Amino acid sequence: MLEAIAPLCELLKLNTRLFLNCLDGVDDAMARERPSDGTNSIGFLACHVLHARYYLGSHVGLEAVNPFQELFDSAHDVNDLEVPPLDELRSAWSELSALLVDRLPEVTEAELGRASGQEFPVDDGTVRGAVAFLVQHESFHIGQLALLRKYFGLEGMAYAGEA
Repeated sequence: MLEAIAPLCELLKLNTRLFLNCLDGVDDAMARERPSDGTNSIGFLACHVLHARYYLGSHVGLEAVNPFQELFDSAHDVNDLEVPPLDELRSAWSELSALLVDRLPEVTEAELGRASGQEFPVDDGTVRGAVAFLVQHESFHIGQLALLRKYFGLEGMAYAGEA
């Protein structure tokens, strides 16, 4: 594995576990509930993070199809998104994550150095910069999931466990 991608791969593995830990004990009804009109639901955030991970995968040449793409395409805002059952989201997350962890060691310096084709709020406009931003992005939202689980009276997110 390229030295430049190794730390990001480690963070993706960590986030894989943390995402699942954040959803531990959350049921589908809880996942749909929004603490306020200005706050996203656990289900919406889980969908968003999963969607972003599929997008990250596409940047490194992973040809995985998001089974929920149609839901995202038809939703104009958080109120329009019909959150799939959490078991389906967890399953898609685990499958995608395994593919991504297998793909990252194969990524070449040439692939990382290509222009990303998307503007991200980082100075590095390459695939490397896109991946770095998208890893940070999912970390940010995993933190939100961790906070929401506490809001609903569940224990804090655990770092322990296996992905």
